[in-house]
Amino acid sequence: SGGQAVINVNPVAVQVFADAAARYPSNISGGDGINTGGFRFNAPLPVKQNTHTARFDWSITGDQKHQLSFRANAQHDLFGRAPAFPDTPPADRWSHPMGIAASHTWLISNNLTNRFSYGLTRLAYSNQGDSSENAITFRNIFTPKNFTTTFSRVNPTHNIADDMTWVKGNHTVQFGTNIRIIRNKRTSMASAYDFGTTNFGYYGDSGAELLVPIDEYLTANYGTVVGDAWINSAQSSIAAVFGRINQYTANFTFDLDGNPVNGEPTVREWATEEYDFYVQDSWKLRPSLTLNLGMRYGLSRPVYETQGFQAAPNIALDEYFRRRQEAASNGQNYTEPLIIEKIGPKNGGPDFYDWDKNNWQPRVSMAWAPNFQDGMLAKVFGTNRKSVIRGGFAITNDYFGQQLAVTFDANNTLGFTSNFTTPPESYNITDNPAPLFTGFGMDIRGLPGVTVPGNLTFPLQQPSNFARRIEQSIDRGVKSPTNYTWNLTYGRELPMKMYAEVSYVARLGRGLLASRDVMMPNDLRDPASGQTWNEAATILALIDINGGDLSNVTSLPFFEHLYAPGSLGEAFGAPGFTNTEIAFLLGSGSTDWTFVQHNLDRFSGRRLFYQNQYAALDSFGTIGNSDYHGMAASLRQRLGSLTWDLNYTYSKSMDDSSGLQNAGGFGTALILNPLRQRDSYAVSDFDMRHIVNFNSVWQLPFGKGKKFLNNSNAFVDALLGGWQLSSIIRYNSGEPVSGSINPLIGSFRFFDNSGWVTNWNIKSSPVRIREIETGVHLNGTNGLPTLFADPDAAYTSFRSPLPGETGDRNQLRMPSYFVMDAGLQKQFNMPWSEKHKLGFKWEVFNVTNTPIFTGPFTETRIGYNPQNASGAPIGFGEFTATKSNARVMQFALRYDF
Repeated sequence: SGGQAVINVNPVAVQVFADAAARYPSNISGGDGINTGGFRFNAPLPVKQNTHTARFDWSITGDQKHQLSFRANAQHDLFGRAPAFPDTPPADRWSHPMGIAASHTWLISNNLTNRFSYGLTRLAYSNQGDSSENAITFRNIFTPKNFTTTFSRVNPTHNIADDMTWVKGNHTVQFGTNIRIIRNKRTSMASAYDFGTTNFGYYGDSGAELLVPIDEYLTANYGTVVGDAWINSAQSSIAAVFGRINQYTANFTFDLDGNPVNGEPTVREWATEEYDFYVQDSWKLRPSLTLNLGMRYGLSRPVYETQGFQAAPNIALDEYFRRRQEAASNGQNYTEPLIIEKIGPKNGGPDFYDWDKNNWQPRVSMAWAPNFQDGMLAKVFGTNRKSVIRGGFAITNDYFGQQLAVTFDANNTLGFTSNFTTPPESYNITDNPAPLFTGFGMDIRGLPGVTVPGNLTFPLQQPSNFARRIEQSIDRGVKSPTNYTWNLTYGRELPMKMYAEVSYVARLGRGLLASRDVMMPNDLRDPASGQTWNEAATILALIDINGGDLSNVTSLPFFEHLYAPGSLGEAFGAPGFTNTEIAFLLGSGSTDWTFVQHNLDRFSGRRLFYQNQYAALDSFGTIGNSDYHGMAASLRQRLGSLTWDLNYTYSKSMDDSSGLQNAGGFGTALILNPLRQRDSYAVSDFDMRHIVNFNSVWQLPFGKGKKFLNNSNAFVDALLGGWQLSSIIRYNSGEPVSGSINPLIGSFRFFDNSGWVTNWNIKSSPVRIREIETGVHLNGTNGLPTLFADPDAAYTSFRSPLPGETGDRNQLRMPSYFVMDAGLQKQFNMPWSEKHKLGFKWEVFNVTNTPIFTGPFTETRIGYNPQNASGAPIGFGEFTATKSNARVMQFALRYDF
């Protein structure tokens, strides 16, 4: 009712929701509580673990100068994974690794030993998919399956090592090599099926178009509009009942000759070889002082695809990003088209990245046990070498190519696998409606805009048609990440067989793997005034946020210099308005400033912000940094019947991003604004400030030879004597609540959902305007626990980010973690023979049955003016899972003879 909408509800979609509600009635809080709800069910998660091992040792000669050892291991495991619903198939994981290892030790002389070893580790697993059809979903509303596809990997690694040890006087010299031959064969069905969804964010103004008729109706009849807390839910629900597939992806695969291959698995075999050489000297300068010096050199071949399925851009993406930055600083937009070419040794082309031959890794360490006999130093360090001081420094490099290339191959959309994805705003709800949903598994390739390609011919390139593609790739200039580590430890023997130790440990990572969007919208600089886009847009955003209007807008040089005077008014059908006023009108009422850049590029006649082929191109590079500093202290006691140790770590880890090289495109490894990379520097996703653990083993003092019941008879001693009690207790402070990540793939979803402020594809984190306390509070829906004592107050303690801002990364903490495990065991001697024993063990995990709450959280929308927000969305900060298992007990009997 109202507005311009001319499309109607799709009865096929409505019937889907009715059927789903009948099959899966809402039984827990979830969704918005009105249109959508949560459904929980018990699902079997079988685990089967079968391991077979064999070992053979042989002293070939009687004098033991030649010894041979052989070991083999094979596993056949099954790990059940939960299905989407009780009547859908599970996606179980099969794991069947195997390994063999053989070594030969040769005592060449009394001071020279050589050890040669060979090993083969063959990792192999298969993730069973729950679907073999096109994935059709209703975003945030309903998906009938998890739509996982079958994937398998076989990863054999041959390891050849030779180590020689030479003892000469006070020196023990070791040198040798370690060679690894790695293969990685992947079989995936991910590209065999297509994808379609009702995505509210693909409608005009990031989904705001859907609310126009609703807001007009509410205004006319109730004098209000949809509140901030309900916008996300309303947009999702409206898009779903319209039942129009407005975002869809058609996947295409090709063989080596460029022929299309449809509905079949993609098979790739990646390979690399790694060569390490080392030498080290352990020099005993005196009985109490030892110095270790070493040097290691590593060389890794750039990973390659053995069959020839290898392609990459003609311009290195790190170089492309540099050119874009340079041009933007001069008020220009660098838009050279990227061309995809065949590469790799099989195709006679270059590698994914250059050889990195500068991986020299020195290290030095020392150990000193002072032997002061009197005086103050003897009191501090103790006599008879009761203290030890150890320290060291090392430079190490990481190997990275194998996983990085695999990730690229799995996500690259131009080459031997490609796809077509509808650009945002391809459809609307008036004169250009999207195709109707007709049923799950519906055909995607016949939908508008999809052109099924013929034979593939290299070189390839995406058309420069302003289609706003979102893809992933790799920088060609990646180097081996470098880590600088050092430590200093002081240990001291204490009375009563106690030992105390305290250490300082540091690790600095430079040139670490992280990803960035090399095609993110330019922060263009006006050469005349020096004003940048972010500076100008921020001025306009603040006027809007503070309730201003056109009367508060003054001309800004960025808009008046880079566009002809009055040209934006003419372009947008509002002659007489200044360029700055048009920019304000485009951005007012929203925080989607990258969409403003899109509209300026689209209608102004000047393309200043976007590259013509890609709106977002996430590329892995060695650009990250990390810093870790920690203090570790431990206290141990070893008595006859009691052994215990107490350990405490106080540390802080900081980085630009915490994702690994398998994080995937636009995942947790992303630095959201690479133009202001320092903005992402914050505590790591895995940072734990305090970690405490206590471990003990206590032989209970009952029975013969013990303090109590020493004179008991055999029956009493067998029943009460000889018991052993063990315990493990752990506490750590909470990890950060992860910040801005892709809301479709992340576990913790706490981000600003009001618009794409800085990056076209990923939303920024919200920005705190006051401190927020977190914990466990029983004030959520139906009494469920939440992260905040007052969710409404917490919600209004943020603001949406301004243009160019990343937001506060990892600004909140999860609850602390505590768990206690214990075990009780005894061994009984059999009356007919002391060589026969029966062992009994009782183990309890999570003795106190303490729940540790965790997410995922409801997708969080922070209104662009939080002070006027109507309250926190339902489920805001609400815990929906635990990361600790409920109390579990297990019992075991073992008979030895």
